[in-house]
Amino acid sequence: MPAFSPRTACLALLLATASACASSSPPRLPPLTAEPTRAVSAGKFVWVDLVTEDVATARSFYGALFGWSFRAGDRYTEIVHQGQPIGGVVEAASDVGGSRWVGNLSVADVDRAADFVREHGGVVLREPVEAPERGRLALVRDPEGALLLLLRSTGGDPPDAEPETGSWLWRELWTQDVEAAKAFYTQLAGYQAETVQLEGHAYPVLSAGGKPRAGLVAAPPEVRAQWLPYVRVADPEALARRAEQLGARIVMQDENTAILVDPLGAPIGIQSWETIQTGAAQ
Repeated sequence: MPAFSPRTACLALLLATASACASSSPPRLPPLTAEPTRAVSAGKFVWVDLVTEDVATARSFYGALFGWSFRAGDRYTEIVHQGQPIGGVVEAASDVGGSRWVGNLSVADVDRAADFVREHGGVVLREPVEAPERGRLALVRDPEGALLLLLRSTGGDPPDAEPETGSWLWRELWTQDVEAAKAFYTQLAGYQAETVQLEGHAYPVLSAGGKPRAGLVAAPPEVRAQWLPYVRVADPEALARRAEQLGARIVMQDENTAILVDPLGAPIGIQSWETIQTGAAQ
């Protein structure tokens, strides 16, 4: 088991390792919505957490890049955009495999979903557990190793809304086997898979509840399987330049999209709304 610093929270153990948290009380995780919705939107990404070894650097970078603010709580920092919480930051030790964004996928039954992952070649890193106010959750890796948090929220999922500039726009699974991933996730989350034409190219899309929720991308051999979140921005080219000035590395860029690796090693995408017209993933 990796060694953790004394500051490492129980949630960091949940996100970064398969360890239990019996020796320490878990941090308070805020509810997904200020007012309960009682709605479960299976297949929707309802939250995202940045796991990083340096919360201060992450706050400085993302605050300068997107104008996000941060609300520190009990060993957990909320990301706030235009007065609304949109994600969290969790501190983990530097030897857990680098910083990464971990999407929270809404499912109807966390225990059943975790069993499905295990039975179909994935790994359950943390068995289902109750997090007061947040809901029941489990950390898993899919058969190719992409990290994902399964969640059944206590108060219900946030309603669909058009993403504002600076908020989450879309999710993509970068995978070595698109067809296998499509088969796995259609069963895991009840997705319907379709292929749309995007700038002259076939683009597999996963939809749930009549709404597109995520895309699938055939990753090059050197790229490990992972869920990549995108933030809606007005000018990806200008923001990519700004990200470089702030210490990020740009790994892919065109007129409307850029994928960058933040100063701590977490990949994230930025994109203008015109590139993807399929709707919000969160």
